[in-house]
Parts: sequence; C-alpha cells; structure tokens
Amino acid sequence: MTVVFYDWPYSPFCMKVRAILDYKSISYRTVNPLDARGKLRRRGTGKVPAVEIDGAFVTDSTDIAYALQDRFPEPPLFPPATHERGLSHAIEDWADESLYFLGLYYRWFEVEGRKPVAAVFGNSLKGRLVYRYYLRLILRQLKGQGTLRKSPDHVRRDLERNLDAAESLLTPGPYVLGDMPYLCDFALWGQLNYLSRTPVAGASIRKRGAITAFLERLNGADARS
Repeated sequence: MTVVFYDWPYSPFCMKVRAILDYKSISYRTVNPLDARGKLRRRGTGKVPAVEIDGAFVTDSTDIAYALQDRFPEPPLFPPATHERGLSHAIEDWADESLYFLGLYYRWFEVEGRKPVAAVFGNSLKGRLVYRYYLRLILRQLKGQGTLRKSPDHVRRDLERNLDAAESLLTPGPYVLGDMPYLCDFALWGQLNYLSRTPVAGASIRKRGAITAFLERLNGADARS
C-alpha cells in the first residue's frame, strides 16, 4: 500500500499520526503541506495532518487513525474490551481538545513561548506574512474557545490540574490502559510532547516522573518494546 503523509512537524496532531505510523511500522512518504496547499484545500479541509492511502484522501487525526487501523490492523489501536474502548475515546478527545488549547496558549500567546515561533516561518516577506496570519488566526481561536479570556493565573491553574490528571492516568503505566499503547496514548503523547517544548509547561512536565517517562518511552522508540 502507498501511504503519503502531509506532515507539519510542529503540529501535535501530526505528532500523533506520525507516532501511529511508526508504531505500526507503516512505510510512508512525507510531503511538506506548504508545497501542497492547493491540493489540501481541494481534497480535504485544507489542514494537516492528512494522508493518502492508495489514493484515498483522509484528514483529521482521529479519522486518519481509524483509516489506518482498518487497513493495517496490527498492532491494534483500540483495546478489546468495550469499557476500555470507551475510556480510550474519552481520553483521546480530552487530550485533543483541552490539552491542545493549553498548548496553543503557551506556544502562541505566552511571551517566552512565542519567541521562537516566528523563526520557523523564516525571515522572508512571505514567511513573516504567513506567521502573522497564523498568529491572528490562533489567537482568535483561543479567544473564541475561552482560554484567552481567562487570566494568566487561571490558565496556569488549568495547566497544573490537567498535568496532574495526565500524571495520574499514566501511573503506574507504562501506558494509560496498561501494557499496550492505544489511540488515547498517541493523542496524549502528541499534546504533552507539544506542551513540553514550551518554557512554562515544559518546566511543569519535567517535575512529573510518570509523564516524563511516558514521553521518553514513545519519543523516537518502538512503542511495542
């Protein structure tokens, strides 16, 4: 099967999909989405991550996970028991929603977190314009979702409570639901990995042993080992 992955390496959702592809040992070709913007708009949401599997175009990290599971069933992304499957779905959704907006806040709004972002887009006029476009777009999203309407102290309390929850879910580990990683683990890993690269959240994460061990376990290693 031919798999093409439209991957923006800084996106937590692309991190999630990339980890799943690697965990399932799926061979794939990576395409820079900046080089394929027209195709992404024509065939999907215009956003990444996106994959093509033998010509079938799939967007949204959760839809991609289900499509990959259908075509590459081993190792499984979903636990066999009904109750655990429900928990996996709920935890994935929490990670992709609650943790995601905390990550955006600490990368795009918090002063120290925002400093390195512009460099990713480069110093050209086009790069600076693209950066300003995404900055405005993301800050609007944060305000509409509600995080940006909170005080910094309030957002910090939200961060600590959510990290405490993640630490509890990963204790005793090694994964959220036991010895095997499932879709909830890859979603949680993507968002925690993104948060860990920001100054404020990264410092908080490093104080939590279960989260730190979990990130190292899935970071660049075969999750089955």
